[in-house]
Amino acid sequence: MRLSFALSFVSIFITLFNFAYAEEYIKKIEIEGLKYFPEKEFIYLIGVRENQAFIPQEITEGIKRAFLKNSFDDIVVEYKEGIMKISVKEKPLINKIEIKGNEYFTEKFFKKLLSFKKGDRLKEIELKKTQHNIENELNKRGFINCKVNIEKKVSENFADITIYINEGEPLKIKNIKWEGIFDEYIKNFLSLNAGEPFDKVMLEEFINKAKKYFIKHGLIGSEISYSFKNGELTLTIKEGRKLQLAFKGVNSLSERDLKNIVMAHFQDQVNENIIKDSINSLITFYRANGFLEVKVVSLLEQSKDEWKITYFINEGDRKFVKKIEIQTKLPREEIEKLLANKEGSPFNPEELENDRQRIEEYFKIKGYFNCKVFPPQLQEEDNSVSILFKVQEGEQVKIKNIEIKVKDNLLKAEAEEVAKTYINSPFNETTFLEMKRKIREIYLKNGYSEARIEGNYEIKNSDAYVSLKIEPGSKKYFGKSIILGNEKTKTKFIYQRLLPKEGQPYNPYTLEEERQILYKTGLFSRIDIKPQSMDSSLDLIYNFEEAPAGAFEFGFGYGEYEKAKGFAELSYINLFGMNKQIFSRVEISSLERRSYITYIDPWILKDLTFKSSLLFERMDFKNIDTKDIIYKLKRYGVSAGFEKKFFESFKAELLYEATYSKTWDVMPEVVISDQDIGELFISGIKASLIYDSRDNPFDPTKGWLAGVTSKLSSEFLGSEINFMKSSFYINKYTELTKGFVLATSLRGGWAWLYRGTDNLPISERYFLGGRDTVRGYAQNTLGPKQDNQPTGGNAFLMGNIEFRTYLGKNFSIVNFLDFGNVWKRVGDVDVSNLKYTTGAGLRYKTPVGPLRIDYGYKLNRKAGESHGEIHFSIGHAF
Repeated sequence: MRLSFALSFVSIFITLFNFAYAEEYIKKIEIEGLKYFPEKEFIYLIGVRENQAFIPQEITEGIKRAFLKNSFDDIVVEYKEGIMKISVKEKPLINKIEIKGNEYFTEKFFKKLLSFKKGDRLKEIELKKTQHNIENELNKRGFINCKVNIEKKVSENFADITIYINEGEPLKIKNIKWEGIFDEYIKNFLSLNAGEPFDKVMLEEFINKAKKYFIKHGLIGSEISYSFKNGELTLTIKEGRKLQLAFKGVNSLSERDLKNIVMAHFQDQVNENIIKDSINSLITFYRANGFLEVKVVSLLEQSKDEWKITYFINEGDRKFVKKIEIQTKLPREEIEKLLANKEGSPFNPEELENDRQRIEEYFKIKGYFNCKVFPPQLQEEDNSVSILFKVQEGEQVKIKNIEIKVKDNLLKAEAEEVAKTYINSPFNETTFLEMKRKIREIYLKNGYSEARIEGNYEIKNSDAYVSLKIEPGSKKYFGKSIILGNEKTKTKFIYQRLLPKEGQPYNPYTLEEERQILYKTGLFSRIDIKPQSMDSSLDLIYNFEEAPAGAFEFGFGYGEYEKAKGFAELSYINLFGMNKQIFSRVEISSLERRSYITYIDPWILKDLTFKSSLLFERMDFKNIDTKDIIYKLKRYGVSAGFEKKFFESFKAELLYEATYSKTWDVMPEVVISDQDIGELFISGIKASLIYDSRDNPFDPTKGWLAGVTSKLSSEFLGSEINFMKSSFYINKYTELTKGFVLATSLRGGWAWLYRGTDNLPISERYFLGGRDTVRGYAQNTLGPKQDNQPTGGNAFLMGNIEFRTYLGKNFSIVNFLDFGNVWKRVGDVDVSNLKYTTGAGLRYKTPVGPLRIDYGYKLNRKAGESHGEIHFSIGHAF
């Protein structure tokens, strides 16, 4: 027996040699012709496996799925005596694209019009689409006799595409004629000249530029048209008249705002009706700002070249809301927040009815189902208005009983559990709809995607009786997942991110969870998921639109310590199509040169990220007070390890780090240990725990950032010195009121030395002072000193308190208190030795964090120290 199907202009043949399908099983699967499409994905889409019953209808549905991939010309299935043979003909891959015959336009011009590219599957429909695109574009540019022929040469599974273009002779402009009275400057916008092709694209560009020019110069009603006949291009321009606006009698509101309101009415013409509309808009604007008796009249003066409209405005007295009284037993504070009219603000009569409705809706939400709020009563006194809202609350209605009816009591117990949570709750329409939605969720999550809930309610005195009738519909199950649209991202990678669900009850919320998982990879700008019914199951068609995976960034800046500085960063987040990421960054300043490259595999194991980095840095450490170079350092580093995210805001890291450094030109005053000069190899393990619940990492207004880090360096790991360093930080951000944020930070660190190590090398010691630590002290100058040169120490403690006030227009000011110090040994720590500074700063918000300038003032400075320091940087101090 042989069955045939026609799908997407392709024949599918299934040859059957046994009629007893229910008793036949697939003992072996043989596939021929599959070269580039992954066999595992193909078998998955067909939906067959060995020792499975051979059911023709399921095989047919599987072939339909496979054809959705647009990778096959033909699929033939034959079954005989337990052996299933699948013969596949893949669409050829486009190997080469050539453009031939073009004379007037470049190859680059035509390649932009292609609807396919090298590496795509060959599709006839795309060839025809490309032919149409090219012919249409050439026609628009004056080449109306063009001919485009696309030939393909298929060899095995590859295709070479050759596009032959005969542009033909174009329609040429013999002469350009200008008609109308207009500014001669307009002619500069036209790129066409006599003797060139009649290019409609350039003409449209000219018209758009000319219209923008007219609008910019306040000309209303300008018209531009063109005609082309017998080689002559005629451009007809009717320059509009200039519109001048004047306002008389404006004392309180902004003339700029008034002009914007009026100009919105005048686009193409000026007439009496439009002027009347503009007057009504001005009156509405004034009344909304408390001018209830405003009067506006206009005077239109016109000449051949100009309209002049003068608006004479009698503002009248401005009224403010003196008092708002709401007669109710409920707290007024919550209700008053909903109103547009507020005490002390300009009175807006246009919002009175809306305010009444807001109050009534508030009471109904609270369960006062029959509440009525009467029209407000006004009492006017000179320039003030008092508003009284009388409320007839009625009794509060609560839900007394919820009756649920469903055939065969299907999931009734679960629905009743949800319903119980609403008993004795205030009843309103919103609660009624929410209840239906939550109960419907139960059925949706259990596979009843077509579930419908009909409901009604009855109010008796202060009790609400709710009745719900549920129609679950048929139960659906998850079927296969078909991945479409991905070009750079491997299909295998996407399948690995999907949740295991085939055969489980269909749950649309699972799809949203998957969508969020995939969006978090950063690889996709759009993900559409379309269920497709297949009997009792639903196949899922995922259509992806990929986001750019690579980025290049650079920037320049200035810091009080490094002076001029800059950076360049190159990143790519989809290596091998598997979301593996690589970042390369170079930073240069007058004192530092740093470069590093980082490789990240976010999916080396489930929820486990692998990270590795290579680092080179060359730094001159400078005493900014004395301008002396304290020491010079060159360091090479490597690190590798793992990161695991446990919850949305909590993660842990475990890394191996190794550094080789060379220190030279060290000032004798800061030398403490033998390792302060010369070459040093440090090898160790670093572990970190980090909690981050900030709402915005660049400019947080609420949340926490906290962490603890420990690094163990040991000779057992090849290190030349033995130590353990630990540090912590706790940052808290609180929005006290809108635009006013309290930010606090506490940080500290210490080092424990063992097995013959007496001192930390200078490259590992702690230093404080500067824009990100204790402002008011120059960079790295706080703490132990020898001959006025900072030497650093083995322990530090510091804190910061900031009040951040947003001013508007992306500007904000900061007031801060910083404290901290560094001690030579852990045993030397004494909080009575903390240094304190205070100060203020200015911020300007940018997409990568605020630009900032701070001045810190020393509160307990020593004799001879400066009073304070100015700091420049990007980003908050913490």
